[in-house]
Amino acid sequence: MKMQRGILLGWMILGVSFTAAASVSSGRAVPPKAAALLAAKQGSDSKVKTFTGTIAKKGDQFILTDESKSSYQLDDQETAEKFAGKKVRVKGILDAVNNTIRIQTIEIAAA
Repeated sequence: MKMQRGILLGWMILGVSFTAAASVSSGRAVPPKAAALLAAKQGSDSKVKTFTGTIAKKGDQFILTDESKSSYQLDDQETAEKFAGKKVRVKGILDAVNNTIRIQTIEIAAA
């Protein structure tokens, strides 16, 4: 009986430390189930890409529209607003699920 409790306690401690490690690495609290999904998603989606297009306001959001007429939401609306109406190069990570670019940098594109 004591051995079973010891094993169970060991597994519980291991689970808590895994969850704590996942929370600390991202700087945000991450639920245990989400931590595994987040780790899998980051491996496939975390490539920085460059997107070229024009930033425009659509409703209350600034979006990037490229030359093929594909549109992307932008996660940093304050920075995007500074480039409204301009042709830009946006470096960032595309969140394909939400069609949102996680902006790292925005710069004016060469004419």
